Amino acid sequence: MLQSSHYIPGIREIRSFRSCPQATGPSRTYRGRVRVAGGELLERDHRQRRAPVVDLTDRTLVEDRLRLQSAALTSADDAILITDARGYMAWVNPAFTRLTGYTAEEAVGQTPRLLKSNRHDQVVYKELWETISSGRVWRGELINRRKDGSLYNYEQTITPILNARGTVSHFVGITHDISKRKQAEAALSASEERYRALVEAIHEDIFIVSREGCLEYVNASAANNLGVRADQVVGQRLDELFPPHVARQQRRQLGRVLATRESLYTEDQVDFPGRTVWLGTWLVPLRDHAGEVKAVVGVARDITDRKQVEEQFRQAQKMEAIGQLAGGIAHDFNNLLTAILGYSELVLDRIRDHPDIAADVEEIQKAGERASRLAQQLLAFSRRQLLVPQILDLNQVVGDFDKMLKRVISENIRFDVVAAPSLERTKADPGQVEQLLMNLVINARDAMPQGGTLTIATANVVLDPKFARRHVGALPGRYVSLTVQDTGCGMTPDVLAHVFEPFFTTKGPAKGTGLGLSTVYGVVKQSGGYISIESTPGFGTTVTTYWPRVDAPEASAVAAPPSTNTGKGTETILLVEDEGGLRGLMRKALKRYGYTVLEAHDVADAIAIEEGRRGPIHLLLSDVIMPGLNGPDLAQRIVRRRPAIKVLFASGYASRPAIDLGSSLQNVSFLPKPFTPETLARKVRERLDAQVGQPGRESTFL
Repeated sequence: MLQSSHYIPGIREIRSFRSCPQATGPSRTYRGRVRVAGGELLERDHRQRRAPVVDLTDRTLVEDRLRLQSAALTSADDAILITDARGYMAWVNPAFTRLTGYTAEEAVGQTPRLLKSNRHDQVVYKELWETISSGRVWRGELINRRKDGSLYNYEQTITPILNARGTVSHFVGITHDISKRKQAEAALSASEERYRALVEAIHEDIFIVSREGCLEYVNASAANNLGVRADQVVGQRLDELFPPHVARQQRRQLGRVLATRESLYTEDQVDFPGRTVWLGTWLVPLRDHAGEVKAVVGVARDITDRKQVEEQFRQAQKMEAIGQLAGGIAHDFNNLLTAILGYSELVLDRIRDHPDIAADVEEIQKAGERASRLAQQLLAFSRRQLLVPQILDLNQVVGDFDKMLKRVISENIRFDVVAAPSLERTKADPGQVEQLLMNLVINARDAMPQGGTLTIATANVVLDPKFARRHVGALPGRYVSLTVQDTGCGMTPDVLAHVFEPFFTTKGPAKGTGLGLSTVYGVVKQSGGYISIESTPGFGTTVTTYWPRVDAPEASAVAAPPSTNTGKGTETILLVEDEGGLRGLMRKALKRYGYTVLEAHDVADAIAIEEGRRGPIHLLLSDVIMPGLNGPDLAQRIVRRRPAIKVLFASGYASRPAIDLGSSLQNVSFLPKPFTPETLARKVRERLDAQVGQPGRESTFL
């Protein structure tokens, strides 16, 4: 029996086609059931007349070709269907069943509307039908619905088949499932959209530069910094967007990445419209599928704040180093000045009857006093100055000093004071605050030779952590600010970077020592505050000092009333000073006022003298900084053995050991260098006469 499913024009389906082996003779009868176009099943006898003998070679070739074509269609991965001219499916291959879920029996006799998903407008189907009905091939992408209700995307080609008369008799549809590709495309599109949204929303500048130096892409942040829309810069060269020196640097960096095929990090100053910023940029090679570098991706971040903080940190380190140097110089300088001033006073006492000689010595004294003031300014800058802090109302300090300040400014300068109401208190040395105000006002006056406005203002302020991070040396907290602002000539950034350094000045010869702002810097820092300065050429300068607030007024230590004694006494004093000339001066001065002096040139010598002394020692008079053990170490050791002994440090500056000792011991006082023999005698007398636990005036400092 020969089974066949070949399509016969006008017949939908051949159920079976069976030959009758009993048929012989000139004709052969074939019996079978056929479905005609109307759908009826008919039993028919097909009688074939005996044909003349013919060559079956061509027929065999045709059958072989048809068999191969049928096998190819059946085994194809793509779904294939054949419909008649009206669109009814007459044949489908197995791939059709795998794709749609419909078997051949379920599909044949149905139209493709069986698979319709209703995801397309009716116009699409109308145009499709018009195309194939006119004998043209249609290709396109559609969405259909499987038997289980799921959807799938597919590409389809529908080819009309023409009969011998040239009219369309059938349509062959080849369907390629592209659902996975569509899903991948959708996933890729969603991923691209996410990354695009991320890139566009990020605050860093992201860009892509071609090998030729043209911008292929910029995100919103980069376009905003350039001051244009993204579509206005894409395609432009770097030379067209940046100044020549910036573009040259960028081309060099781009060439390095292209040559080495490695990433590169750079930090450069870049000029954008209206501002100059520091950018930290990662340049990364962008490779194609073959691994060749086709472009460079750049990610740039504004690091201007970080650069400013780094510069402030370097400046703070430099100021600290200069301060240590200045403090050491001032300490040695004060020792020399003490000897100069002291011996000058001793000489003057002996030559009062020789006016000409006395006048010369007095000039030496005056020069020493001027040098002493210079040394005090160095100490103020180095934060080694002895201070007497008190609870202060800065409004009151400014008000009390108002008349003095007005005397130093010219008449063509307008002077305004803006005092904040309910100003909180701070703790500082009032004398140092007045000196600070005087220095700032003089600088403001000199910056306005043609006149202008000088403003002093106070305020309650809070420095937050963000401010502290951007300003090295500032600590978050509550402060009282004191601001001096002028409308003078201002300063350039180069000058501004050095204003707090000692001996740096822009004034002419003999018009300034360069220690004014250095002193201001030191006073504020030693008081636990912060200072900032802003200046623009042609628009003036603003100096703001921040002083830590004090929550509640505290009672200041009551200093002993000044002694009415001339300084004479009979007590025993242990004198410790490593400078031979200064030690000799102090010994002479103390003996001159009647004291018994035990003289030691260092700590070890002083310990030996103290241990060998059987009688009382009323006062330890010692330098603070000495080789080996220092003065505070010596004082602690002796106080443990002699609790009643009183201590007086002769110090050129406030060292940390002396500060710590002054906080832990009650009977400690300080005599700042340089001093005269008379000042020394009075201070010794004051210290000896003070009650236990009552420090001298100079013993309290920051």
